[in-house]
Amino acid sequence: MSATDRSEASSVFYFPAALALIVLGTAFHLLYSTHLELVGDEAYYWLWSRHPDICYLDKGPMIAWLIWAGTALFGQTVFGVRFFAVLLAGGTGLAMLLLTRRLFSDRAAFWAVVIASVVPLFAVGASLMTIDTVYVFFWSWAALAFWRAKDHENIGPWVLTGALVGLGVLSKYTAAIELISFTAFCLWDRPSRAHLRRGTFWAMVGTACLFFLPAIVWNYRHHWPTSDWLFHRGALDKGLAFHPTFVLAFLVEQAGVISPLLFLGLIFLFVRPSLLPTPKLATGYAAALFLPLFALYLLLSLHYHGPPNWTAAAYVGGVILLAANWPGLAKARRWARWGPITALVLASVETAMLLETRWLNLPSRVDPLDRARGSRSLAAEVAQRQQSTGARFVMADNYITAALLSFYLPGQPETFVPGVKRPLNQLELWSNYDQRYPTGNALIVAKRPTFPHALGQSFAHLTPLGPVEAIDGQRMVGRYYLFLGQRNRESDHY
Repeated sequence: MSATDRSEASSVFYFPAALALIVLGTAFHLLYSTHLELVGDEAYYWLWSRHPDICYLDKGPMIAWLIWAGTALFGQTVFGVRFFAVLLAGGTGLAMLLLTRRLFSDRAAFWAVVIASVVPLFAVGASLMTIDTVYVFFWSWAALAFWRAKDHENIGPWVLTGALVGLGVLSKYTAAIELISFTAFCLWDRPSRAHLRRGTFWAMVGTACLFFLPAIVWNYRHHWPTSDWLFHRGALDKGLAFHPTFVLAFLVEQAGVISPLLFLGLIFLFVRPSLLPTPKLATGYAAALFLPLFALYLLLSLHYHGPPNWTAAAYVGGVILLAANWPGLAKARRWARWGPITALVLASVETAMLLETRWLNLPSRVDPLDRARGSRSLAAEVAQRQQSTGARFVMADNYITAALLSFYLPGQPETFVPGVKRPLNQLELWSNYDQRYPTGNALIVAKRPTFPHALGQSFAHLTPLGPVEAIDGQRMVGRYYLFLGQRNRESDHY
């Protein structure tokens, strides 16, 4: 077989193989999605879906709408909560496939899908209904739409791109940073600079900005709590400070969620631009999708130690860069031949370990999957204590515990958290326990052996009931403390 024939045969293979990998991955994650209990954030967003609104304290309504649709189809179950997350993760893979194919080649597109399939951040997150799963989907399709729009002067493709960015904004406000990526690309690419002077580009920006209207209207009605939450979330309300160790922690955690060799390979491509043998225009666009968002959180890490998943959308461009450049680099440089293979094997092993960790017998505070275990057993114990004490409702000292209990308690009742003057989660904005249950006692679930002092004004007496453990199999994955909040002194003895 000639070199030309081999090239044509491989081209025919790569695209269908990538599609098959996406389909198989989606089927796997649909099956795997019920393997774990809900994590706290999922339960929290599930509560949102039970209170339909145009916006919420810290995010737009998209994730609540998707959970509402999933649970309408499959009931108030783990599968119902996660169903659309798995489909969106598959859709993200498809968008990356199509974008990489247009930017580079079928071969690069295939390897982009392979890399995304084994990167822990994407592979584990594909089964969870989190904000990142949702907004990365819209980020990916907006990136594909913009690459098409830049070659058109008619307004349609530009409005579509803006709408996709806007749908991402309804998921997470960070999605708007993709507009900076598009602008940066146009400034970098001389022929594309003309777009910045055209109405079509600004029609895209205006369309995306329209999707901020629900948040503006909602905040106006609720006296602008989101701005306060954003300052608190980024620790900006504590004043600016410089913490070099936070930067190091940020980089180490990025290496962990992407896989160390893949992350180092990506950084190496930027440190040594000579190692970018792919077409300049396409490479510049992929870099523009990665750098602004990654740089933002790198800069924020000078001041605040945030979760490593915040950079998730940046790795759409990052994975495409790796897929396009590493095979060529391996051919050109002998020392790099085994790099991609070793990196993929290491990432696959890391992801496989993260998908099932019980056999590792890790301590409860070390095992990353313990946050998706034990809530069912905790709820069963709390339900028994509620029945024995006669408490009318259940509270928790934090919104994550309250949300998980609401999902796993029999009948999925409303649960509550202590009221505060400065709301930092959605439960603190909704009707509190004094409004819903003006009489009757409360069973309070706390992570600490001391009760929240904010409850002192609502209950005449707080009686400690001792600790309770969240169990997964034979392992304790968490310890909580119960209190009986009594409305009057006469009910001190239950």
